[in-house]
Amino acid sequence: MDNKKAYMLAGAIALADTAVKGLIKEPPVKNYGFAGNMMDRHPGAVALVSAILTGVTGFAVAALPDRMKLPAALILGGALSNSADRLIRGYVVDYIPMNPVKGPDSSKRYYCNLSDLAIFAGAGIGIGLELGQDVAENEG
Repeated sequence: MDNKKAYMLAGAIALADTAVKGLIKEPPVKNYGFAGNMMDRHPGAVALVSAILTGVTGFAVAALPDRMKLPAALILGGALSNSADRLIRGYVVDYIPMNPVKGPDSSKRYYCNLSDLAIFAGAGIGIGLELGQDVAENEG
């Protein structure tokens, strides 16, 4: 994948998630922190860190080898939408319910959004590609 396609994919993911979030009148979850509401008492710091890491990721896409541009584009697209939420709303809108957690409070539900899924997929694909590359290099 070339840089142009990677940035177009990232933009499409960010726009799609932003469009869905725009249809939701009252979000089921307002996530003021990172994943799992980590640091939710410091939304300004979370927004700043998120914006910085999104910017770094944006620049990194162009520097990565072509095989890593797809996973990086997925991560960047998710990061763009979630960072925009943090900077504009002060929280990330999560709207996709996940399975209940097993344990003492099995009624508790976690939520995510399309951006979170893109970030997770990008990370998984990237790790898989790197592991596959390491195996191929060690076999050769």
